[in-house]
Amino acid sequence: MVRRFWCDAAACGRKIFAERFSDEVLPTFARRTSRLEQIVHHLGLALGGRPGAGLAQRLMLPVSRDTLLRVIRRRATTHSYSLSVIGIDDFAWRRNHRYGTLVCDLERRRIVALLPDREQATAQTWLKMNGSIRIRADLCDVDLTRRAAHRRRMEPIG
Repeated sequence: MVRRFWCDAAACGRKIFAERFSDEVLPTFARRTSRLEQIVHHLGLALGGRPGAGLAQRLMLPVSRDTLLRVIRRRATTHSYSLSVIGIDDFAWRRNHRYGTLVCDLERRRIVALLPDREQATAQTWLKMNGSIRIRADLCDVDLTRRAAHRRRMEPIG
């Protein structure tokens, strides 16, 4: 529980002050502690949006499915190492409405990028920007016609 302090000075521009914590425990203006943020991130990675939100509610962590996906997106934005083996798959931002492309590092088992759509040009642009990739895994959960078309159009690497 965060303690709040009130200032009695008339010239003070701020009337209410909140207790500050170290950034390891609670980053400034954060709604969740670093530990809870990590738990929410792992729930989102393991279960996804709707199932993760259901389990979180049973664990008394009030997070929505959109929050789980936002936390995953926020943590998946940066990587400081060169990629050599990646996997590409599609996923649903919202089922039956909007789909995106998921790029993950298969050596480190981490999500590297979430591309905004499933278009071929978007994936090609991302692959050209990351030129150190040697091995690319095939798409996993798409229909056979789209997978075959994707194989024909992708440039060979290396």
